[in-house]
Amino acid sequence: MEMSLWIVTGLSLLCWLVPWVMFVRFRRVPAGCGEGREDVRISIVVPARNEEDNIGGLLHSLREYDLHEVIVVDDQSEDETAAVAARQGARVVHGQPPPQGWLGKPWACSQGAQVATGDWLLFLDADTRFIAGGFERLAGLAKGEPKVHSVCPYHCVRAPYEQLSAFFNVIMILGMNAFTLRGEAARKIGLFGQVMLVSREHYDLVEGHSLVKGEVLENFHLSRHFAVAGIPRRCWLGKNTITMRMFPGGVRDLVAGWSKGAVSGARNTASAALAGVSVWMSGLFMSAVPICFAALASPTLAAAMGLLYLLWVFQCAYLFRSAGTYSFLTALLFPVGLLFYQAVFFQALWRKRNGGTVRWKGRHVA
Repeated sequence: MEMSLWIVTGLSLLCWLVPWVMFVRFRRVPAGCGEGREDVRISIVVPARNEEDNIGGLLHSLREYDLHEVIVVDDQSEDETAAVAARQGARVVHGQPPPQGWLGKPWACSQGAQVATGDWLLFLDADTRFIAGGFERLAGLAKGEPKVHSVCPYHCVRAPYEQLSAFFNVIMILGMNAFTLRGEAARKIGLFGQVMLVSREHYDLVEGHSLVKGEVLENFHLSRHFAVAGIPRRCWLGKNTITMRMFPGGVRDLVAGWSKGAVSGARNTASAALAGVSVWMSGLFMSAVPICFAALASPTLAAAMGLLYLLWVFQCAYLFRSAGTYSFLTALLFPVGLLFYQAVFFQALWRKRNGGTVRWKGRHVA
């Protein structure tokens, strides 16, 4: 037993070292890059379905800026989304029902892009919020070398159950394969779906959302089309620029929301990133399991296992805080969040293999 525990502890330490390569180049939208962006016309496009509780907050966060245009595409909402958006001064496009083969979000984005008049398109999810000066920072990215930019909003966690999103958030970030030692030279870099800034020229070059019309995670597939067209892509973390609050409706919404994209996300993640995430999660499990047998271990081994567990705690704390306002307690009790992630992932996998769907925003999504 002693030897087995030493082996597991040693393997866990190796797994702790490997993932640092995956996030060594975490980067935020640089401060001051918004200077001189006045001559850049940016059309903000917000696909919105049943977002009356969210859309007002996003539009309010944009009030301080001199904007070219804000287009809210009301995607067949069953609530007051359109009315709230209109009161806040946005141009509301009443979306048509999705044609055969189209999913709601890609279709809404496509309709918004069709009427946009800017030189750049900024696609935003309705549950995002800019912090003071955030839009200027993001808009400034359009002044540099032409690229497609995507940002992962900083997750503002409020209710205790929202702490369960920690592993989903971090794995989503790592799965982009955009923050490794290779940087932009990495293969199969993804794009975050919540915030995407792209020039009209590049958007039209890849035929917009028409080639990803039936994809749940249209951002992954769009990234591939940009890559084929030779268009560089760059990902950023949104702390100090843009925030979001995910699934304020409760645990059921949280499970449904993450289930919607968990399996598709894993299937579309670059193999190197998927391998790195797998190593990371394996190490987490291997650090937690020996603790259960600490009473059977020698004092030296017990101390080594305890120290290793703390190393994992601090690594989780760093990653969680890079993604959102997660508490240190969430990192300290990471086995709870890890088990929750596994339970949601495998139920989503089972559902997908059996042809089931997830009900989201009043629609059934495969």
